[in-house]
Amino acid sequence: MLGTRSRLAAVALAAALVTVAAPAQAAPATLVSAGPGILVADGAAVDVPVTFVCDTDPALIIAIPVVQLTQRVSDGRIAGGGGNDQISCTKKAQTVTIRVVPNVMAFNEGAAAATVFLQSCSAQFQCSAVIITTEITLAKPAGAGLPPQR
Repeated sequence: MLGTRSRLAAVALAAALVTVAAPAQAAPATLVSAGPGILVADGAAVDVPVTFVCDTDPALIIAIPVVQLTQRVSDGRIAGGGGNDQISCTKKAQTVTIRVVPNVMAFNEGAAAATVFLQSCSAQFQCSAVIITTEITLAKPAGAGLPPQR
């Protein structure tokens, strides 16, 4: 009988410690949209606008958006790269432009696969994340490709 009580007490103590030891995690910010991308320097980089809102948890103070792009450019070759930023949360819709730099090959106009990772953190470094995968269009900037005026 004493052994059963000891085991039950140990199980109850372990259950209590597990529920107390788990810290509360911040609610993730809302990732609203990403793209389209604007080619920079003939594909040497792409500027991708990312829109998000840190209004899900009043404790959120920092957002870290990360953008990864991959694109089939020619003959089955893949251009790929990433970029990120760190922004203070304002509790309102925020749009930040992330510059994505390719690893080897330049990006071209057309469709690209995008993975957007948004991490948001409180002052106590309690962080959460949201990830979206989508397809975005990469285009030349407005007015690019026009002949010079004489």
